[in-house]
Amino acid sequence: MRRRLAMLSAAAALLLGACGDDAAPPTATPAPDSLRARALAAGLAPIPERPPVYPADNPGSPEKAELGHLLFFDPILSGARDAACSTCHLPRLAFGDGRQFPLGTGAAGLGPDRASADPMRPRPMPRNSPTVFNVGLHGSGSPEPTQNGMMFWGGGAFGLEAQVLNPIAADNELRGESYPKAVAIDSVVARLRRIPEYVERFRAAFPDEAAAARGDVERLVTYITLRRALAAYLRELITPQAPLDRFLRGDADALDAEQKAGLALFIGKARCVACHRGPELSDFAVHVIGVRQEGIGRDSTPGDDLGHGENGDRPYTFRTAPLRQVAETAPYFHDGVAATLEDVVRFKNRGVSEHPRIPDAELDPAVRPLGLTDLEVRQLVAFLRALSDTITIKQPLFQPPARVPSGLEVPR
Repeated sequence: MRRRLAMLSAAAALLLGACGDDAAPPTATPAPDSLRARALAAGLAPIPERPPVYPADNPGSPEKAELGHLLFFDPILSGARDAACSTCHLPRLAFGDGRQFPLGTGAAGLGPDRASADPMRPRPMPRNSPTVFNVGLHGSGSPEPTQNGMMFWGGGAFGLEAQVLNPIAADNELRGESYPKAVAIDSVVARLRRIPEYVERFRAAFPDEAAAARGDVERLVTYITLRRALAAYLRELITPQAPLDRFLRGDADALDAEQKAGLALFIGKARCVACHRGPELSDFAVHVIGVRQEGIGRDSTPGDDLGHGENGDRPYTFRTAPLRQVAETAPYFHDGVAATLEDVVRFKNRGVSEHPRIPDAELDPAVRPLGLTDLEVRQLVAFLRALSDTITIKQPLFQPPARVPSGLEVPR
């Protein structure tokens, strides 16, 4: 009898072992105080509760942020008056659009349902639409927020004021074929000058400029005040109340056991903090990670995208993606090739190039196989879900306005 029981026990052990990671005991949850100290020492930081970085020539004000809020959601900024900034940055999709590649003016529908009868008209955008949450906290070559933060996937602009008007002039974003690129911004500014409510709101938002203009609307409503208003609004989109923020500020129960195990992996075995650190979990530097290329590519390299290589850096370098609200901003990477967070983590776990023109030897040193188990992949994904603030985003400034001064339909 004893021999039979021993054989049954051994068989049971073999069967349990054959189940793989799903049957493995959960990773021990680190003590909260120790884990918090390790996370802070590794370079993680909570999001500041107020925007800390405003340029001297564009201080924040409620009037300026509200003007920018209206402009951001107003299709008056597009050539055909049929798309707004919010068309590709919808609040209900964490200020992304849920598509692999956005479609600007000329298409119909919103979010994943946006489409066009002609697949090349309007011309699809070559890169995935990133969220604009916390965009005012971007760093430049470091995680520290700066007024000259790195914008775009390829780091093609530095600072919000330098970035916000670019979509107005881009034919595959807001301009379309309504007017030449050289006059796109002037054309939009001229429209705004003809809308009395916008003129009054510019006066309230820019009192110094209004006093100097002495009633001359052409001196008040300019491309400079337009970009300052849009930038001021975007700086307000701060999400400081994610579970990770509360945990880093001392709330030991803000993360559950699985998320704490994922955080331990993030700063330990998975080595994510090599690039993802600071308040936005990005070093705001460019790296070669070997993501495969999809989409139409860039004008200079059809079918391909050199990233920051367009600006003289190494080919295929892209900015480290900030991870705030990441659970709501699928698909992922510069060309949206990863549909889920698990896809992202498994790609990083493989640690090899999936781009035919990037040999493994040219990948960044931090890119190499991680050896994560299935259980550890799940724990890491659980931690990434703890980067979403579901509290702050309910305030009115984070939602579409009821109406815009142009009277056009607000994309929702």
